Amino acid sequence: MPIPHATPYSPALRALVTLTLLLPPALPAQAEIPEPDADEAAYLADLPVVLSATRLQQARADTPGSVMVIDRHMIRASGARNIHELFMLVPGFQVGLHTANQPLVTYHGLSDEAPRRMLVQVDGRSVYSPYFIAGVEWNQLGVDIDDIERIEVFRGSNSAAYGSNAFLGVANIITRPPSDTRGGSLRYRAGNSGINDVSVRLGKRLGDVDLRITAARNYDRGLSAINDWRKSELATLRADWAINHDHVLEFQAGWTSNDQGTGKDGNPTDPERTARIANTFGLLRWRHAPAPDEELSVTWYHQEENGRDRFALSVPIPPQQSGLPVTIGLPFDFDYGFRTVRDDLEIQRITSLAPTLRAVFGAGMREDKLDAPLRFNSDERVRHGVNRAFGTLEWRASPDWLFNVGFMAEDNSLTGTSLAPRASANYHMTENQTLRLAINRSYRSPTAFEQKSSMIFSTSAPVVTPLMTIPAGTPISQTFRPSPGLRAERITTYELGYLAELRPFQASIDARLFLERARDLIEMRLENSTVGLIPRNNTRYFANSGEADIRGLEVLATWRPATGTWLSVHHTELRVDGPGDPATASGAQPSGWVANSAPRHSSGLFGAWEFHPRWQVSVARRWVGGMSWYADAEHRIRMYRQLDLQLSHRLPPELLRGEIALTARNIDGDDETFAPRASWWGRQVFATLQLEF
Repeated sequence: MPIPHATPYSPALRALVTLTLLLPPALPAQAEIPEPDADEAAYLADLPVVLSATRLQQARADTPGSVMVIDRHMIRASGARNIHELFMLVPGFQVGLHTANQPLVTYHGLSDEAPRRMLVQVDGRSVYSPYFIAGVEWNQLGVDIDDIERIEVFRGSNSAAYGSNAFLGVANIITRPPSDTRGGSLRYRAGNSGINDVSVRLGKRLGDVDLRITAARNYDRGLSAINDWRKSELATLRADWAINHDHVLEFQAGWTSNDQGTGKDGNPTDPERTARIANTFGLLRWRHAPAPDEELSVTWYHQEENGRDRFALSVPIPPQQSGLPVTIGLPFDFDYGFRTVRDDLEIQRITSLAPTLRAVFGAGMREDKLDAPLRFNSDERVRHGVNRAFGTLEWRASPDWLFNVGFMAEDNSLTGTSLAPRASANYHMTENQTLRLAINRSYRSPTAFEQKSSMIFSTSAPVVTPLMTIPAGTPISQTFRPSPGLRAERITTYELGYLAELRPFQASIDARLFLERARDLIEMRLENSTVGLIPRNNTRYFANSGEADIRGLEVLATWRPATGTWLSVHHTELRVDGPGDPATASGAQPSGWVANSAPRHSSGLFGAWEFHPRWQVSVARRWVGGMSWYADAEHRIRMYRQLDLQLSHRLPPELLRGEIALTARNIDGDDETFAPRASWWGRQVFATLQLEF
């Protein structure tokens, strides 16, 4: 699989693959990390380990950064219909709606209507979309919310473990193994705004293979007075084959399709219409784990994404734009369709080098291929390749001290080579209290669109005017021009953390004090253009003109006396300072939008109470300060509050196995989460019936 300017057979990668395969077998370890137990007493006695912070299985007290785990009990109690809504529970996150079918999720601001500085993975498969500005298409994740076992949210940059897109944070979505979902399940949900959701899941064991098949459809009419309805469908398959006691083969495949409303009423160039995005993927992973802390794995996944958004219309051009004495209508065939293909191959080795030393090494390569003629003004396929090599060492120097160092080296066909290092020291002051000091450098490479976009609109048919005839295919105007020479964004993070796991009280306190210095941020700029018959003063391009210093404090306190009863409170104080001197040689002046891109204060409360063996009530309350997703003051939204409630009842097993729940979201009033006067997110009330058989 050729990758331009980034050959998979470079000496460094070949050497690392060889080292990965030939590392010595594990030596006896002093102690094994306990596995999470399904039994409630064991679950509460040993707090769940973290699986993905460094690619090593670790206790939360040993990770090099703050990690919040959202488990399936919390997911069910939250009443969330969509996965992006769960990030409202995490300190430091901003969640909004550009439209009801275009959710926005970012960490510590630095975003617009297309957040692109956070990495999201599903079982190790990156869902960072390469084809346009946006980083994550939340409706295209390819996983049903009920199939999720846990979401591990690493709050802070982590390119040392996951590469250039892990710029501000990482969310690892881990699905339930098929062995835990045997039998059948049916879910139906209905409510206001046209909410009508249904899903079916079947699980079965065939010999040594555990299978799960899930099919789901979510539908709603979206926000009021906006054409943003959505019908999301998915079908997924997962099969785990236990070849023997230490060899496991995992296979996943999926399909998603999203029909959604887009466009604006009365807009001559963006009319109301229906668009579709469809995605297919397949994943194959082989694991060989002959001993504790010893594992070799090979993962390959392939995914394809297709977008369909095509319409024809005649755009009226007034005399002041065309220079003609009369208004003329120019015919256009707008085709925003695209097709992207991604292939990713990775090998990883986890090993214990000594009783106090663990390591993970690996290498991988990824290739993206994009076909989007309108966005790149070319019928040629755009290719983007990345080769990577990574490693982490964990040294338990004493019972009190743990050190962790890691790196990620990437060879990117768009921006060249980068090295993202990380170092941390964890001091266990007592059995239940840990101090952590960490520093790391991370990068975000520009997307192919940011570097190579060239959107030039041309007529689709001849136009006869009093003064001239405009042939078909005549360029009229340019909205995006290429931005060659873009560099990767970089961020350096300094963090002081404190974690108290007060097990006698079933409580924990997680505090994070941080300074994040982001440089070479890629911003969208405007300039004059004479390309085409009609000059423009707002042609867009991208430049490394942004910088930001982000400092603040996050505190998360949780009390959980039982798996179904807890109270979690979090608060974030955040200050984002704008740029100083211009940071680009292109002459573009840096903007000050970053200072308002995140709220200065935000707080949240999330609790659940099993007040009866089969009854649970849950509440989520958020207070979010004013912020702006855009640079100008017109897009600044005011402080808002959100209150969600849910009452659920587990059905008696002698009647039916399952649960019925009544959920009310945003019940304290309409809120603006994206832009003033653009749209209001109103109340949602829906009932959910879940049956198991």
